[in-house]
Amino acid sequence: MLVFLLWASLFLSSLQEQNGQDAPGVLLSGPQNVSVNYDLKDQRISVTWEDDPSSSRVPDKLIYDVEVLLTVNMTEVHSEAVDVRQALASRKYHWSWTSALPLECTSHSVRLRSRYQNYTSQWSPLLTITGRASSHPQVFPKSSVVQVDSNFTFCCILGPGQRLEYMKYNNILMNTTHIIDQSYAMVVHMQSPSPPSCINVYCNSPLYGTCVYVGYPPGDRNLVCETRDLESVECHWDTGRATNLTKQRMTRYDLNGRACPNRTNCYQTVRVDQGERNWTLTARNPLGTLELRDTADLKKRVRLLAPMEVVASGVNASVQWQWERPQYHILLMVCQVQLNHSGHIDVRNFSGIGLRSVVLHGLAPAQTYTVQVCCGLKQHFWKWGDWSKGSTFKTEEDIPEMLDVWMQIEGNQTMILWKPLTVNQSHGQIKDYEVTWGRQETILHPPQNDFLISDRSTDEGHRVTVTAKNSAGSSLPSIIIIPRLPHRSKSSMKIVGSDGGFNLSWSASPNSSCGYVVDWCPTHKKCRVEWVKVPAGITRARIQSVFEPRSG
Repeated sequence: MLVFLLWASLFLSSLQEQNGQDAPGVLLSGPQNVSVNYDLKDQRISVTWEDDPSSSRVPDKLIYDVEVLLTVNMTEVHSEAVDVRQALASRKYHWSWTSALPLECTSHSVRLRSRYQNYTSQWSPLLTITGRASSHPQVFPKSSVVQVDSNFTFCCILGPGQRLEYMKYNNILMNTTHIIDQSYAMVVHMQSPSPPSCINVYCNSPLYGTCVYVGYPPGDRNLVCETRDLESVECHWDTGRATNLTKQRMTRYDLNGRACPNRTNCYQTVRVDQGERNWTLTARNPLGTLELRDTADLKKRVRLLAPMEVVASGVNASVQWQWERPQYHILLMVCQVQLNHSGHIDVRNFSGIGLRSVVLHGLAPAQTYTVQVCCGLKQHFWKWGDWSKGSTFKTEEDIPEMLDVWMQIEGNQTMILWKPLTVNQSHGQIKDYEVTWGRQETILHPPQNDFLISDRSTDEGHRVTVTAKNSAGSSLPSIIIIPRLPHRSKSSMKIVGSDGGFNLSWSASPNSSCGYVVDWCPTHKKCRVEWVKVPAGITRARIQSVFEPRSG
């Protein structure tokens, strides 16, 4: 920042009427010790001055007129009446003004006078800020930061005898205005933000130019402060839209006056037992400053860290985990345990002091689950903490469910059939099937799920039991009685089906105490029978299978 300070000593001048007469009852000098400085980075002129210290009485409604002029032709570019009543006690005053036209483009002069009612003092001597001169084209201001949707003025200063050919913004030819001598200006409406670098502005040649950064002031919102470890405060916020300002122009953050290294959260070591406190986040970039505030009692804003080292095992899984912070061991907390089984999510809640283990009942045997845990305070619940990493485990096997057994009789042979168990029914990997009839026994292995009995006579029945076995043991036996060979009469009926099946109904039988079995098999080819078991009291069934329509 280049700051030049100009001082002027002004002689005492009596306040005069507009016609040159003294104001009745008032003897007051004009401004004293006037100084002017300027800031090229912000294109700002600042003026300070004082009242005459020898004057014993200052009017209550004293006004100072300030004028800024283009030095070369004394054209007024800005004037303002400054009410100094708020600063009368010190009798030292300050005023500043930001110029739309870069101060480098031409010289500016400043003067002041005091005014009381209709009476004014003489103007102070001119104090001048000298503009730039150059031997080759130059564009000002240099490396400015400008807000989107604003108008901004650039000027081109040419060397002696040089002629303006063009001024371009982002390679677009712009209209220009002649200011004075070798100085020209153009006004650009900043419609959109600049790329991560900047936008080039030049006159006569890309070799002679500058770069402008166009973006937004901070738009952060929603400051929330909490504690995770009971030893520090963590404040986080939403950054809002991107400012499009990078590197040294990007937004900087302070929390309660201390710098924050991150752009979305900030940590500070504090005592959490001090009750309600105020937290102020200050976000600033070259285009503006924003303050966000939050008030919080950190003891009531505890968001727990994620549980660590989560492990689980067993049919009724015992889930255990550890806490990184020993302070958690005395907290009354509520925990969510989330189970994921083949995409199905089951969430269960548990509570306790310093909770570090739970038992999950009702899990399916020999199934793979992924478990995660997160917790929060039960008293003064604020938010759920972070989820732990997932821990995958497989429950132990359990004995299989009973097999669904039926038979297919053809002459003197009977085929014993059973349906393979599903994953949820087998409770583990089926190792073998045991078939027993009379005093005979045989062991079969998957995928076989049938057994042929061919040595039975026509006048005796058989009692057959079938069990399935896995590493946990054998299922309860499924029993089927093969009757004596029946004398069957054959009949046929036309079935009209739809959607891969048909509906069937029948008259109730008084001998049916355990329900019915409906089996079917295509008659036009050798087949394996299919069946469905219907509970007692129901005399209808929907038969679904792979049926082939028969013509004729």
